[in-house]
Amino acid sequence: MELRRKRNCSGLLREFKDIMAQLHYAVMTVSGTTREIVVDAPDDATARRQLRKQGMLVIRRLGNPTSRAKLFWGRRSSRFDLYAFTCRLAPLLTAGIPLEHGLAVLEQDSRGESQEIIQRLRRGLHEGKKFSQLTREMVGYFPPLFSGLIESGEESGCLPEVTGELRRFLKESKEFREFVLTSSIYPTIVISVTLLVVVLLFTVFIPRFAKIFEEMGREMPLLTQIMLSIGNFMQSIWWIWPLVVASLVFLYRKSKRTGQLKTIKDRFLLKIPLLGNIVVAVQTGRFLRTLSIMVKNHVPLLAAVRISRKVITNEFVWASFSSVEDHLRGGSRLSAILGASPYMPQGSIAMLKIAEESGEIGEMLERIAEESEEDIRVKVKRLLAFLEPGIILVLAVIVLLVVLAIFLAIMDMNVIK
Repeated sequence: MELRRKRNCSGLLREFKDIMAQLHYAVMTVSGTTREIVVDAPDDATARRQLRKQGMLVIRRLGNPTSRAKLFWGRRSSRFDLYAFTCRLAPLLTAGIPLEHGLAVLEQDSRGESQEIIQRLRRGLHEGKKFSQLTREMVGYFPPLFSGLIESGEESGCLPEVTGELRRFLKESKEFREFVLTSSIYPTIVISVTLLVVVLLFTVFIPRFAKIFEEMGREMPLLTQIMLSIGNFMQSIWWIWPLVVASLVFLYRKSKRTGQLKTIKDRFLLKIPLLGNIVVAVQTGRFLRTLSIMVKNHVPLLAAVRISRKVITNEFVWASFSSVEDHLRGGSRLSAILGASPYMPQGSIAMLKIAEESGEIGEMLERIAEESEEDIRVKVKRLLAFLEPGIILVLAVIVLLVVLAIFLAIMDMNVIK
């Protein structure tokens, strides 16, 4: 009887261990040191509660220490990632950890370029420089928005809150980029397959079929001759296609910088049906989102506008906001100034006028930015709904012409004696 009870207990213990997972965390102890710890818990929330009861602050969750595959695929990138940096720094500051101490924690958990950037920040803080000043000096790693908000947080004593706001902003920006990227995958695949099918039809299939006609000494129908001529032309200039692709890549990279080529590209994008509206919505949405964050965190309006304009990359949209600062200095209202831009939706201007009366400009700008981002998603879906059937229709027409050319040729073979 006793032996059976022990067996039952051991069986229950094994079942309990199967249910419990081994979760791996990087934590900070009460003494301020960092360490890695493994917790037996059924889920992440339970594990974090256990660690808090022990007086430990969770820095981040690590991969399963018993799984080499997870360790391999979950390796930290050595390149500096602003979003990852902000996501790791914000909870440390919110927990009341001093900035320099928090950076020391991040440094221990980083490597490569990320570690070098954090070391430079720590050295600068040790020399007495402000965090905002240091980020402003590292132009390639921290955008003006980041430095401006950090400065406002330092002056107002709300650095943890501002860092949390930056974390949310960067997260939303990342999610939007992923949405656009994910939405463009299917059309890209369809276009690639369409081009591949067209090339194979004209350069492989039709020439082989035409060779049969030549061997039989028969004259091909006009449509078949046209298709064969197109295929021969594509084969004769095959060496041009790599040059075209390389030239397009070069021109695209060149057009991202300032200059006449960028001006041409910016104007061309705005004139494309459907796509031009999306470009405008993205540019104005960036401006409004940045401006709302700056205003909500008590950055002076003139400085907020100056910094927010820097996120606009299209020259023509940027130029439409070029006189905002001068008009603000002259005493004009923000709604009247932005309303003069041809790219600002008039419905948003009406909402902004109401906000100016109530003194809630920051909240209203944020709401307008959210509506603008939702409008972008709708327009992207609408563009894809138009583009996908269009591409398939073009492919269907080409295939139909090829099939018709072959069918006419076969019929001609049966008629001619």
